[in-house]
Amino acid sequence: MLSIRWRTAGCKSRNKKGRAAGLLLAVVGFTLLAGCSLMPQEEETEALPQIKVPKISQKPEYPVQRKTLELKATGSGKLLSVREENLFFETDNRRITDVHVQAGDKVKKGQVLAELDPGDLNSQIRRKEIDIEKTELDLKEAMRGDSEAADSVILRKQQLDYELMKEELAELREELNSLKLVAPYSGTIVSFTAEKGDLARAYEAIGRIADMDLLVVAVQFNTSDMDSIAPGMETLVDINAVGEFKGKVKRLPVDDGQSGDNGGEESLDAYALIELDKPPDGLGRGTPLSASVIVQRKENVLTIPIAALRTQNSRHYVLVAGKDGSKGEVDVETGIQTSTDVEIIKGLEEGQKVVGK
Repeated sequence: MLSIRWRTAGCKSRNKKGRAAGLLLAVVGFTLLAGCSLMPQEEETEALPQIKVPKISQKPEYPVQRKTLELKATGSGKLLSVREENLFFETDNRRITDVHVQAGDKVKKGQVLAELDPGDLNSQIRRKEIDIEKTELDLKEAMRGDSEAADSVILRKQQLDYELMKEELAELREELNSLKLVAPYSGTIVSFTAEKGDLARAYEAIGRIADMDLLVVAVQFNTSDMDSIAPGMETLVDINAVGEFKGKVKRLPVDDGQSGDNGGEESLDAYALIELDKPPDGLGRGTPLSASVIVQRKENVLTIPIAALRTQNSRHYVLVAGKDGSKGEVDVETGIQTSTDVEIIKGLEEGQKVVGK
């Protein structure tokens, strides 16, 4: 009995210890689970795109080839009339009483454009006409008398006075006519600045007239280019919004080219004139344009793009690309040069390739 009881008590003690250990494990497990739930979750690693290293761009290569090179001088200008002139009065210190035209009007030869105040000129003319008529009657009366009276000194004086009065009348009428500004030929009034009430000055320009049927291409080139341009050279004229037209240099500027536009008075002497092969219709004076003159042309010459030419001090050289990919410097002798190409006189052969900058 005693031994049995001892075993039972031992078993109970072991059972209690087992339950306690299990409970402890459960608590620890629960704590661990709770701790895991409280801890921040580890972020997932972001998948980054693969970065590709760009290839180093290769410099362009150009073939050495034969071309026709044209060296050009360029300038700008406009359409002007071959027949243009200023308008002015020849009488001084008189007020303008009437203005009959404005800029843009078409006029006929002899048409009155403006008038000056005649003052008492009309009255002087009338009085002179009366004096002449009276003198003429006296002469006729004297000549009806005897022949001796007709040859007398007095009669001769009357004849001279009569002729003098006729000349004075002609001068008065001429002065009256000069008070009217008339169109010297049929054309278009390019400008007209005079207004009624202005005081006119003799030979002071108050307007300009042009014959629109005689338009010409007028161009101003850089002074540095003028020594290379000569009459007869081929030109290409680009008229805004119309197109390009071929022509030839007709005449060079007469002066230094610095007075192309002076207070609205333009003279053809300041321009190089170009004659077009087929001038366009419907264009007016003042239409803007640009022109280029071929001052030098070379055909079938070796060329490379100007982007491939290298310069160091006075040395000109290029990088020649070999078939195996190698590159080497080669000195060259150059000729004429345009905005895009340069002539190679010595150092390269057709078909070789040069490297751009």
